[in-house]
Amino acid sequence: MPRFLVLRRAAFGDTLVLLPLLRAMQRRWPDASLELAGQADFAAVLHARGAVAAVHSSEDFALWALTGSGPAAERARGRLCAYQRIVADQELPAGAGWPPVARLRPEALVPGVPAGRQLVQQVAAVWPLAVAWPRDAWFGLARPPEPASGPLWLCPGSGARAKCWPRAHWLLLAAELSARGVPLGVVVGPAEQERDDPRRWPWPGGLPSTLSFAVDLSPVALADRFAGARGCVGNDSGPTHLAAMLGVPTVAVFGASDPSVWAPQGPRVRVCGGSGRSLAEVAPAEVRAAGAALGLW
Repeated sequence: MPRFLVLRRAAFGDTLVLLPLLRAMQRRWPDASLELAGQADFAAVLHARGAVAAVHSSEDFALWALTGSGPAAERARGRLCAYQRIVADQELPAGAGWPPVARLRPEALVPGVPAGRQLVQQVAAVWPLAVAWPRDAWFGLARPPEPASGPLWLCPGSGARAKCWPRAHWLLLAAELSARGVPLGVVVGPAEQERDDPRRWPWPGGLPSTLSFAVDLSPVALADRFAGARGCVGNDSGPTHLAAMLGVPTVAVFGASDPSVWAPQGPRVRVCGGSGRSLAEVAPAEVRAAGAALGLW
């Protein structure tokens, strides 16, 4: 069985954006073993959902050694040469007898086209690939088409502080939803704990008795927790992308990022803000209206 490797070292959301490319490659080479190297815990959710046959940490490939000499360099080059095709987010050094390589250039993304679709186009410039958009960007619709009875998950964190909707806005939205009897859950990851742990915020009605918290869950475990969710409201972040891709009705709050490129992909997604707007200008009423349009409350 031929083995193909996609090498992409990226944050959680950027890793998920690879899904359309992985789906297109699976269709093009159905008999190949498609493997993904990057941050292994992020890649694991793609493996769990059938998008790749195996995942690896990019550190296992010792990419730093590729341009050197000696046993470490030989092992690093030999491991990559064991694949029959490679998609890589970096230039591989010349003269190593690589298999066919297609280059991913996330730094070259342009406005107006979703990032996942652009990555397919970059590889398709080397090998013929066809994307089934937007379905290739979704994990599937195993959940009911209407909002489920589980909690509405709030995702107030992000890998970048500049992408975080203000705390006061989250608390105002939560107070309004609690008054309507909407059950709430809050996703708490490592970045949030380091900056401003949402478990210490003055949530309406007090703490754990009225809220559930998902703390330090792996992406695979978080996907399981989103099963049966009523919906999701989140920043431009990996958990928000994950919820949308799972078919959870999702409201994504954007600031400077361009939603035409980076909006979460899913069958029921609304975006508030984006393209240069200050996050402080995105009022809770705007988010509440977007959620109402999705039937979340």
